[in-house]
Amino acid sequence: MGLKQQLKSYRLQKGWTQKMLAEKLNVSDKTISSWETGRSYPDIALLLQLSELFQISLDEFLRGDTPTIKRIDRDLKVKKVYQRILITLVVAMVGLLIFFNVYQYRNQWVDRFNPFLALTTGYATLPAKVTYNGGNQYQKSTAKLQVPDPYTDIWVVDSPFGAGTRLSFQGGQAPPNKHYVLIQHKGLYVKRLSFIPWTSIPANYRAIMAEKYRRLPAATNEPVHH
Repeated sequence: MGLKQQLKSYRLQKGWTQKMLAEKLNVSDKTISSWETGRSYPDIALLLQLSELFQISLDEFLRGDTPTIKRIDRDLKVKKVYQRILITLVVAMVGLLIFFNVYQYRNQWVDRFNPFLALTTGYATLPAKVTYNGGNQYQKSTAKLQVPDPYTDIWVVDSPFGAGTRLSFQGGQAPPNKHYVLIQHKGLYVKRLSFIPWTSIPANYRAIMAEKYRRLPAATNEPVHH
């Protein structure tokens, strides 16, 4: 006798309607009907509840219905695979969360792809002139083309309240009378910048910025306050 016949037989022996059995299992009566017609079958948890309600062993309940047993076994294996995949994904997500949290503001490439950092806009004062090739202004004729050194440890004011970030970035020589920069960054990653004059900086930012560039002391692990 198959599972669907067993269900109906034991239910009738108890004198229960499909609705009565459904209420005991917290499912719909349509679900019971679906089981008894073979359109679907209960999962292992509900099978255990049914065996308790009918006061028979699970082995006796499923005996003789090899196809259903195989389907249940296959579904359990698939469920275990999905559970392992889900656990792996959760562990990976937690690992990424910890990684991004620990290494934010330490590496521009990490910050670039850190989903927990927001894109920030700030303003900075730049030195009037940049140096080239590590400060070597004069090169032999065979030397490589002179390349501007990056702006290093530039204090970028991200808030009119004075919060900011030390940033290093490439930009080349600023145009005359535009020794200030409007910059968009995500942590240490600089997305874009634009050279601007002093008057283009909002007044509430100018009030806390230095009009002339001042070199900051060497960067430390401690936060810097302007």
